[in-house]
Amino acid sequence: MAGDRGVSMGSEILLGLKDIVKVRIVDFCRADRPFVHADRILDFNVFIYIVSGGMRIWECGTEYVVGEKEAFFLKKGMHHYGKDEIPAGTTWYYIHFHGGADDENVRKLSEYRPVTASGEFTEDDYDQYIRLPKLLKVDNPNLVERKLDALTQLCKSSNDLKMAYLSYGTMELFFDLFNQERSRSGLDRGDIITRRIIMFLENNISRKLSSVEISGHMSMNYNYISGVFKEKTGMSIMEYHEKIRINEAAKLLRNSNMNVSEVSCRLGFEDPLYFSRVFKKVMGYSPSDYIRQAYFRLR
Repeated sequence: MAGDRGVSMGSEILLGLKDIVKVRIVDFCRADRPFVHADRILDFNVFIYIVSGGMRIWECGTEYVVGEKEAFFLKKGMHHYGKDEIPAGTTWYYIHFHGGADDENVRKLSEYRPVTASGEFTEDDYDQYIRLPKLLKVDNPNLVERKLDALTQLCKSSNDLKMAYLSYGTMELFFDLFNQERSRSGLDRGDIITRRIIMFLENNISRKLSSVEISGHMSMNYNYISGVFKEKTGMSIMEYHEKIRINEAAKLLRNSNMNVSEVSCRLGFEDPLYFSRVFKKVMGYSPSDYIRQAYFRLR
């Protein structure tokens, strides 16, 4: 599957959740005779899915061996080339696309970030990225090939909205492949620690917790577990606890007749004014403004 040298540093594509990829072309190819992959540096990214046969592609000194039913991403601005011939009869789909997030400006998507209240998302929630897998074996090749064939046919059609359809369809495909790889990853020690902390925070959503309490519950040094938690979630333990408490407050404000002071008290905020400040920081609205824009609040 992958070359022995592994993935070269900086060669993975970061896809921002708030950005749409801009597709140049989607197509299907068959090698009628053996050939060597082109030596080039492109200003766009490339996705390759091998239907039959295989390819050996070099990118910035790292070799990748791509076999049948495997997908591969080449990153823009990096030198890629071939040394060995691609056999005649090899067939593949490819997508050329613009897009990619800046690692310094957005945060990595975390499966541990708390879900926003009632399915509401802020603009900040979209300021995240996923790291597309460099090379992967596709679990459901029939489905992927049907999607790629549909995109190929759409690309050749006269539909005047095909650029948009191609871009959204391509993003859906990439997210599917990302989720496939994420589901394969086993839990490491950091995951286990993070999940234990989250369970403790969720079980104590109605009161403020101290670092001493959390450390005692975990029987571990607080500085250590807070570092692990930050790495896994992108948030401090206290930020996470604050956010899930405010999410719960938002649900109560939307779906009950409780007033701001009652909700504040229910969730362990002794000062309603402090609660209002924290609520606005997390939700982007003051509690009273949130109630006014919550159209489906029960009466």
